[in-house]
Amino acid sequence: MQTSVLTKMFGERDLRDACSVAAEVGFDAVELMGRDPHFGVETDDEQARELRAHLDDLGLDVSCVASYTGGYVDMDETECAEQLDRLERFCELADLVDCDMIRHGPRGPPEHHATDTDYDRAVEWMRRAADLADEYDKELLVEIHSVTIIESASTAREFFERVDRDNVGAIHDAGNMYISRTDFGRDSVAELGDWLRHVHVKDELRVADEALGTFEMETPAGTELFQPRLLGEGAADHGPLFAALAERDYDGYVVAECHLPPHDALTDRSIAECELAAMERLATEPTNA
Repeated sequence: MQTSVLTKMFGERDLRDACSVAAEVGFDAVELMGRDPHFGVETDDEQARELRAHLDDLGLDVSCVASYTGGYVDMDETECAEQLDRLERFCELADLVDCDMIRHGPRGPPEHHATDTDYDRAVEWMRRAADLADEYDKELLVEIHSVTIIESASTAREFFERVDRDNVGAIHDAGNMYISRTDFGRDSVAELGDWLRHVHVKDELRVADEALGTFEMETPAGTELFQPRLLGEGAADHGPLFAALAERDYDGYVVAECHLPPHDALTDRSIAECELAAMERLATEPTNA
């Protein structure tokens, strides 16, 4: 397992500073937030080269570029084509920072509202995206995410089998899968099999009342309220996930993505430190529940 952090966790900092903090905390890599103020599509070649030099000085790799591109299900043909243009620019930028993986997905409505037409459209455009990315030797990662057409490991597997491109795979995200009320433990890893290429970790908790960082999400149970928590302090037990990853000798990245807002008692750096410590504990002593 290699550790990484999504630079969105340092969203109030400029990207160079965010990367410096990530290195100081002890992560192996950063996943670049592919929008302002970090690594948006408007980033020019020289800025990307300067970032790569800075990362080299820090001893950091880039685990993935989180491009925020795609979303084909909700777009017309012209908008979909524009997303491919944006993806191509991210492929160029990923080359300049020495990264092979780009986050890209179809989005759309939640699984329980999605139609066959939605999945057909998503498959068609993801094939086009994959073929484009393959020209740059890039792999596209689709995050299993609440309130999209891919909320579960089983649906993700079916989707990838239909897309039928070797350079498309899954980002496992137990926090999102907890929100969606789908399995995020051992069985989800087995279900994804070789389609699992990348892992995000964050903890969440269903709550009844508003508190720090709470947000609403539509789930199969209706609209529910959630609060981001430090890893190990919410209800998304990551122990079985880490145990399953260890059993399959997973040597890819596990990426911290805590959404808990910094506040007086907890800075973005201290949140990152807590997440890395929890990740290392889970990797060393995973539970089999």
